[in-house]
Amino acid sequence: MEKISLDLPKFNYNSLQYTNLHNVGYEARSVKYEKQNELYRRVGYNKYNSAYKQTFEVGPEINDFASTLFERCTISVMCQSPGQTLPEHLDTFYSISKKFDVDPKKCCRVNIFLEDWKSGHYFEINENPFLQWKAGDAIIIELDEPHLSGNMGLTNKWTMQVTGVKDEFKRR
Repeated sequence: MEKISLDLPKFNYNSLQYTNLHNVGYEARSVKYEKQNELYRRVGYNKYNSAYKQTFEVGPEINDFASTLFERCTISVMCQSPGQTLPEHLDTFYSISKKFDVDPKKCCRVNIFLEDWKSGHYFEINENPFLQWKAGDAIIIELDEPHLSGNMGLTNKWTMQVTGVKDEFKRR
């Protein structure tokens, strides 16, 4: 697990336009992703306990910030409400590999915590819990690194994901 700390720009992520999603859908995504979804459904995850809100429409200040991390990247902001879980999964980097025609093995994701940790907020990568983060703390997620997220707290958990080409990562 690699952790970095970033100076976040001020932006109002609460007011962005989000789409309601969940982690067990039947949407046509990568085969690897759909196989994960099959497992989640089999063990009891459903659209009511794996829901989240996500947007890829982040505005110029976030695009400018992301350009300090990577030359080419995709950006999303996610909100995980109390009682929701993102079960252990492997990111496939499907969107960025499709957008820029790059091998997913050449990509990584910077998972940035937008607010200080609150009781009940949880993140785990490679079976290692990560808690008590500060706003701007980030975890680097490589292809095929198992990770999960949960919100057993009383407030929303906010994160931003900037996914880019590893060789272009400007913070290592």
